[in-house]
Amino acid sequence: MSEPTRRLAVLGDGDPAAAIRSAVGDAGARLVDRTEADAVVAVGDAALREAMRAAATDDGRSSPILPVGDGRHAVDPDLAADRIADADDWLGGSASAFDGFSRVAHPVLAVDGAGDAPRRFAAADVAFVTTEPARISEYGIAFSDGESVSVRADGAVIATPLGSDGYAAAAGGSVVSPGGGLSVVPVSPFTTRPDTWVASGGVRVTVEREAEPVALVVDGERRGTVEPHRAVGVEIAATVDLLSATAE
Repeated sequence: MSEPTRRLAVLGDGDPAAAIRSAVGDAGARLVDRTEADAVVAVGDAALREAMRAAATDDGRSSPILPVGDGRHAVDPDLAADRIADADDWLGGSASAFDGFSRVAHPVLAVDGAGDAPRRFAAADVAFVTTEPARISEYGIAFSDGESVSVRADGAVIATPLGSDGYAAAAGGSVVSPGGGLSVVPVSPFTTRPDTWVASGGVRVTVEREAEPVALVVDGERRGTVEPHRAVGVEIAATVDLLSATAE
């Protein structure tokens, strides 16, 4: 009896995505929609964030994602295409690993309590920033271990390991490895000795001043204004497996 045809979704545009789709055909797999796939290839940062956010809402049945591009956790497009085309059964591996790829769990954040806005999901980061440049507000940050701090700053950002080398790092935060927690960073704090943190769990952020409007920014997109004195929860909603190419 022959093996069933493996199903693969490819997200993204441009030549790298076209090359991946061609490699899928060479591997004898079938291109399908993300919701029907055994695995997802996300070409580029935008496609990866989209795939991870969507996976967080899939009720625990999300497929692993192969990030393709030049990011810290991504696989080079040529290497990804070669591995997919050359591996006869790379989608037929065990639950813990595919042939030629290893799995690493990455968190996806959920944002709750931002006014009447629906629950938002973030693959990279969640930021609270004053709507006018170079304007200071005050933020209360409460951590899951009971510690809380108050900072005067232009904003605050909470980043996953995937996003910790982006906006959070530019603001002076730590670059975090998968499983290492969340990077929590004030943006342009009003102090000569700014603190940053690596949180083991979720945090709650409260805008403690009413003078300056503060925007909620999720994965780089503005998602409304945060009400003063109302805590916004940023929690790990789910983990999604990303694939990385193992050494041959």
